[in-house]
Amino acid sequence: MKRAGLLINPSSGKSSGKGLSLVDMLKHNTAVSTRVLERFEQLPGFLDDFASDGVTDLFISSGDGTIHAVQTELAERKPFKVIPRLSLLPHGTTNMTAADLGFPHRGLRAQADYITHLEAKQIRERPTLRVVNPRDGRPRHGMFLGTGAASEATLFCQRVFNAKGVKGNWATFATLASAAGRTMFTRPNPHDVTRFDRPFPIRVTCDGREFSDGPQLLAFSTTLEKLILGARPFWGPKLGPIRTSVFPYPVPSISRWLLPIMYGGENRKMPEGAVSFSSARLEVTCPVSFVIDGEFFDAPEIEPLKVETGTVFTYLCG
Repeated sequence: MKRAGLLINPSSGKSSGKGLSLVDMLKHNTAVSTRVLERFEQLPGFLDDFASDGVTDLFISSGDGTIHAVQTELAERKPFKVIPRLSLLPHGTTNMTAADLGFPHRGLRAQADYITHLEAKQIRERPTLRVVNPRDGRPRHGMFLGTGAASEATLFCQRVFNAKGVKGNWATFATLASAAGRTMFTRPNPHDVTRFDRPFPIRVTCDGREFSDGPQLLAFSTTLEKLILGARPFWGPKLGPIRTSVFPYPVPSISRWLLPIMYGGENRKMPEGAVSFSSARLEVTCPVSFVIDGEFFDAPEIEPLKVETGTVFTYLCG
């Protein structure tokens, strides 16, 4: 028998109140188990509660960071005998995962009705990417991993735009516009640590093959089919579940390459030094922090960061 569980992170989306409103709409429905996540320390216990209640379909009202935490708990600690299907409700500050795999209707009444009836018409399966050996020893399961300018820009977005209440695509667009403007209208300065359009020593290898080594702008890996703003900055045949792209430094011409990089086809022409490939695993070396779904961590000190195909989750998408 199917049973829904609803996990709310009320601080997602800068306390927009959407999740709590949804809980209020479902509070008299005894067929739905609900938990409100005030502190992340509560997450393991709440997932244990959902497992004891027999939850088969877990709805997550949050942003990318909470989804990543839930996926990691489910995959690494395994509180359920059978992993529940997930439905991602885009109520967070950043909703890149939900934009690709989430429930498409933003109205709370449509979401409440779907949770009540559990009539899944569109289902997708997707693996996570598993970060095997971060410095703190805690493996992570997420959908997007970045370093170099990717992690620097994410931190800038959170501090400058998210902190002021600018969320989602608007915050990403503002970050991209700020970076593009600085690159186009000021002279390059590879030694200016206040800029994230600067060179980072990034080495990427896969199964013994070196794809990049030396000064690069950024590198990222993802199991998503599209990223924020609907971009698809990867190309070539998809021969593995993880798609990885590396972009070179000096920064290619923004006016010439930005749109092709973000929205070109699989056989698009790319600037010299740009690399994209797909695989089941890879290794990345970079001295700056990595970001996975908006959360930051450091690589191990004496070996590359190892990334592999993680657990396959099933997503209810409508």
